[in-house]
Amino acid sequence: MKKLIVNLDENFKKHEDITKKTLKNLEKLFDLKNKYIEVYLVGKKFMEKNVLSFPAPKDFPRPDVKNYETLGEIYLNPLYIESHSEDFIFILVHGFLHLLGYDHKIKSEAIIMEVKENEIMAQLEKINGKQ
Repeated sequence: MKKLIVNLDENFKKHEDITKKTLKNLEKLFDLKNKYIEVYLVGKKFMEKNVLSFPAPKDFPRPDVKNYETLGEIYLNPLYIESHSEDFIFILVHGFLHLLGYDHKIKSEAIIMEVKENEIMAQLEKINGKQ
């Protein structure tokens, strides 16, 4: 998987490292070798939410990343996440699942997404325990 992580605040360095590690581990869990993803670490001037995900439209042209399918963009606000006592990795996984087509607009979708989030978090814990 090819990834671009853009850190808009020097105070988010630890979040940048966690993001890199988590994406690397997600790569182990999913077939992502020909995929491209962008993750932006932003502050409250940019957004006052924990996460926004923007899946790339099918066949979205990206001449700058030839030979890769673009999954989309995830925007994370580490300060918001921390101030609301949320788990940064969980929120990253949540945003990632949106790029894969998961959603929570209706209860049945929310249940499916929640099960998948918990499954991935358990798998990530196992991977991190091995390192």
